[in-house]
Amino acid sequence: MREFKHVFFRSIIYCLPVLSFYFYLEFRLSRLENSYSKKIKNFDSISAACDVLILGNSQMLKGVNPDLLSENAFNMAQVSQTLTVDKAILEQFINKMPSLKVVVVGVGYTSFGEKLEKGDEAWRLSFYKAHYGLSLNPTFEVKDYSYTLRYQPYEALKLCLKNFKVDLTKGYQSNGWLKMQGIDSTKLSNDWAKRRAMLHTKSLTDESIIKNKKALIDLITIATQHRVRVILVRPPVMSSYSKYLNLNWQNCNATILNAIKKETGLEVLTFNLFGKEHGFNDVDHLNEEGAKAFSDRIAEVIK
Repeated sequence: MREFKHVFFRSIIYCLPVLSFYFYLEFRLSRLENSYSKKIKNFDSISAACDVLILGNSQMLKGVNPDLLSENAFNMAQVSQTLTVDKAILEQFINKMPSLKVVVVGVGYTSFGEKLEKGDEAWRLSFYKAHYGLSLNPTFEVKDYSYTLRYQPYEALKLCLKNFKVDLTKGYQSNGWLKMQGIDSTKLSNDWAKRRAMLHTKSLTDESIIKNKKALIDLITIATQHRVRVILVRPPVMSSYSKYLNLNWQNCNATILNAIKKETGLEVLTFNLFGKEHGFNDVDHLNEEGAKAFSDRIAEVIK
């Protein structure tokens, strides 16, 4: 018994430095503002007056400037955000938006085949739970209760080595829009477009179709029940990117959208705004100039 106690207390002593460092990380990471915490904080300040809400993935996040739609519009799109998350956000917050009149939803190539719960982007679910209060993953996840695991240990260590002097919200505006300036020439090449298109196609699964389709129909139903108009838009992409998209998936998306049109009366609005690359930051995201043109077209539809 004495030997057991000796080993036990020695183990505690050896673990103390590791535990101390872990709790230090937890404390410092909890004080670090990220895109989710900033976005929900800014949204809370305008939610009661919000009359136009933008939902979607990074194409909508970077492509729609709410200031050009309405004085009280807000962009709740986020990187890799799927239709299931869009629906959950609207369902969670619609009662906090008594002035809401329009919801603009981005529907693109990956909308129906992508699943956030699996893959390299699954870590984002914990941020939705921590900051938005959305339980998107039914299984127990330790990272939901640990900042270190939520940021991922390797990334948390890199932040620590920088003494946490990092800006995780660079470019994020108070209206939720992620402002991208200029052109990233390294991401406009044909090779980059091909790799980007293939990466997106690889992330698509047949099992996600039913869930995402249902999520979009449910989103439309929720909005309709609250007398809110839904506008579906397809964010512009460069032709160098679109030519590498899988034809079978494009046909599948078209079939789904036709079915949704028959069921809800809504069709996706497509704006081919650019014949040149000056409006794009990269092959599938708009820059500030492109966002203005895209937002102006959406504003015309709203009015």
